[in-house]
Amino acid sequence: MVFVLIALWTIAAILLIINPKNEPTRWAALTAFTGGGGGLSRAVTETILPYLDKHQISTPAFDAWLFKLHLAGSFMNHNGLPYCFLMFAISYSGLFRRKVKTILLWTLPVPILVMLWITPFSPDIQLNFQVLFSWCVPYLITGIILLMYSFVIEKNVKRKKSRLFSNLVAFPPILFQIVANYTLKAFFDIQEIWRFMPFVITVLLMSFLLLGIKYGVLGVRLKFEKDRLDGTMRAISYGTNVLNHTIKNEVGKIRIVTDQIRMLASSSHQENIANEATVVLDSTNHMLEMVSRIQSRTQEIVLKEEVNDIKDTLSRALLMSKLHLNERNIQVIIEDMRTEVFLFCDPVHMQETFHNIIVNAAEAMEPGGTLTISMHETRKHIVFVFKDSGKGISKDELSCLFDPFFSTKHRKTNYGLGLTYCYNVLQQHGGSIEVQSELHIGTTVTIQLPKKRIRPGILPYTEVRDIGADQSHVS
Repeated sequence: MVFVLIALWTIAAILLIINPKNEPTRWAALTAFTGGGGGLSRAVTETILPYLDKHQISTPAFDAWLFKLHLAGSFMNHNGLPYCFLMFAISYSGLFRRKVKTILLWTLPVPILVMLWITPFSPDIQLNFQVLFSWCVPYLITGIILLMYSFVIEKNVKRKKSRLFSNLVAFPPILFQIVANYTLKAFFDIQEIWRFMPFVITVLLMSFLLLGIKYGVLGVRLKFEKDRLDGTMRAISYGTNVLNHTIKNEVGKIRIVTDQIRMLASSSHQENIANEATVVLDSTNHMLEMVSRIQSRTQEIVLKEEVNDIKDTLSRALLMSKLHLNERNIQVIIEDMRTEVFLFCDPVHMQETFHNIIVNAAEAMEPGGTLTISMHETRKHIVFVFKDSGKGISKDELSCLFDPFFSTKHRKTNYGLGLTYCYNVLQQHGGSIEVQSELHIGTTVTIQLPKKRIRPGILPYTEVRDIGADQSHVS
């Protein structure tokens, strides 16, 4: 049972370290932690205390302290796990409002307090398994139902897959808990089935690690991806600063020498050489402009936030994109757009983000294509959806879309920084961007901004918060 303790508490630690701010992840960690209490209890009574007694290296006081750990672990496992799992399911399902969740947070532990009152702890813990069954099993089954229902109704393909894998990880140990720790003990007085728990936990640990790393479970993979992208951006920012400095110095030397050659050629009426020198000078200008534009997109974005109508920001982005849309005869359809939504954000960076997405959609479609833009609200977010009728993106390319310098356009004028820039802008705003695509059908880009950024209207000028800005466009 030492393995059960280590495995479950390791899972809890991984969840808390990787995604501590996510509410469902915290409850999942608490579920694993309380489940590890059973391993702690058995490890104390069956491994640690016998070892200390055999080697006569303990004291009565230390033995008493360890025995209290056994009592706490056993009680925590049987009583705390159902509550934590149900709260995880309530939080992860997204089916309950904050007020309802708060009420459940404080009312669902009532049976635990009752059990604490009626459970004898001397000479050893004596749990009433029939009473435990009466509330623990309904808690656990309700949690399973909530997770299954949230999976069934999920429309987003990526989140649906993540919910499926989360359920595959969570259900086996919970079902084993229902059977071994409650049903068999309450009605058949069978006490030893729990000894199969290490096998169940081995499956849980392997599933959690493999699915979490490869596909994403409870946000684990998403966090890994964010850390990887953030680290890549930091490395690229440093690299482009060094590269920019070096290129400026070396190109500066080339420009001086080339300009001298051009002047000498002109004075000696060698027009061919003068013209060639002019071409070199133009090339150096282009090189410096390109490096400058790349650097502007890899630097850390600093927001200049103010309250503005986000619909106007979108309209300006459409106006900026008019040339691309008209060239390809793209029809733009606006759906479900509220009259006014005032958000506290950086209008320049948000406009540029919308512009990038619209241009990408236009370039992905054949002439006569359709771009549908809609906006709706969830309980926590303002959501913008850009759906095009383009050629779509393959799964291999889809996984690399936000990587710096990756582009599906394969043209010299595309640096592969557009979506990376959009990702960074939305991260700075506390939002997110997600891309779904299917070959020969089209691509859907979904932007989410926190609803807490909504304001009732334009603030007075003195209330606008100015923290700097950085502007430019690179596709």
